Amino acid sequence: MTVTHVYAGPSLGAASVRALLPDAVVHPPVRHGDLMASPAGPGDRVVILDGQFFQSASVRHKEICEVIGRGVAVYGAASMGALRAAELGPYGMTGSGIVHRLYATGLIERDDEVALVHTEPDAGSRALTVALVSVRVALRRLMRRRVITVQDEGQLLAAAEHLPFTARTWRGILQQAGDVSRATKETVRQAVTGPAETWDVKTQDARALLTRLARQSAPPARRPVSVPTTVHVENWRRSADTEAVTLLSAAQIYADDYPALHRRTVLRLLTGSHEEDVRLLAGRAVDIARRRGLLPADYGLWLDDDETTAPDDAGLARVLIRSYRWSSGLTPLPVLADAVRATPGADGLREVIAEAEKLNSQLAQRGYPLDRVSRSALHRHLLRRWDTASLVPALYDRGFTGVDDLTTRAARFAPHLGLTDPPRLRLLAD
Repeated sequence: MTVTHVYAGPSLGAASVRALLPDAVVHPPVRHGDLMASPAGPGDRVVILDGQFFQSASVRHKEICEVIGRGVAVYGAASMGALRAAELGPYGMTGSGIVHRLYATGLIERDDEVALVHTEPDAGSRALTVALVSVRVALRRLMRRRVITVQDEGQLLAAAEHLPFTARTWRGILQQAGDVSRATKETVRQAVTGPAETWDVKTQDARALLTRLARQSAPPARRPVSVPTTVHVENWRRSADTEAVTLLSAAQIYADDYPALHRRTVLRLLTGSHEEDVRLLAGRAVDIARRRGLLPADYGLWLDDDETTAPDDAGLARVLIRSYRWSSGLTPLPVLADAVRATPGADGLREVIAEAEKLNSQLAQRGYPLDRVSRSALHRHLLRRWDTASLVPALYDRGFTGVDDLTTRAARFAPHLGLTDPPRLRLLAD
């Protein structure tokens, strides 16, 4: 059975998507990483209408190609979907609608043609500003119907282009167009006051595409797209393993002895050895790094104030572990997650994850914005949990790559850390 995943927001609300395509799986505007983690497989369809790009990284072109390569039919229209389809038409993405045609023919080129400000997905992704392409098409239609003149169209469009997308509203556009008569402004205002489907080309394109797909029982067969695998693509694949990311993040946050597991795992990666004795591994790692000239030049970046700035071999091993990031550019996430899975304490960790997710669900039902967790409060919880006064060395010892990495991955556990008294956990046998 074909499953259709629709990424939509300000162009077309979830209720409207389901009204047109009742069996659709509706998602918020697509972001970087969403498609890699999507369960869509051969014979399924992915429809991209809206996507984020300002508040989070936008969906990458190779992410879309990766999904097409799985045998998924990917369609784009209205907003981000129209833009990406115009760029990826030769690679198998199918574009639809006026906005797509404007991009594909080069009549418009700028990303901000489809950009606008909208509410959070929890609040319906309601548009708060208007996209430039929507203004452009609406004015052209009014001019062709001789409701406004060519001169009025030019002046109103210039006013819209002058405003940044974060401030582009019809009210602002009409105020900026000082040479346009009051009567003409009122006519335009009335024309764009009704429901979006009566004047907004993005909404119209979205509805037209979903209406067409509702009549198609299955997507047409397509030749698989071969996407060269780069380091970035492989890292996106690895990061899309949400179970591994969640398990590892929980271990780094909750397990008192995770630093010991991390130390042993990283030293094994550095030396290529399966030795159990951590001291022997540390000595070998330092010897290898010294011979290859891989010791960091500035030890101070990786050592706390009360740690020696001219470290012995044990200190140098600490520096190597804290500075360890990637091997050949690839994240070690799978290896670290596998190390956690193999420990006796992994089941207890899964119980904590389930408790945290249950609490998050309860808070979400009460309107608690989990995406607005206080960084400072989260850091205080972690300092208390880890029994330390210095956040940065501690997060390095736990395998986080920096404060931003810590904050991003720990945010989902913030309510559990702050509102409960999580038990002390150990992964390794005593």
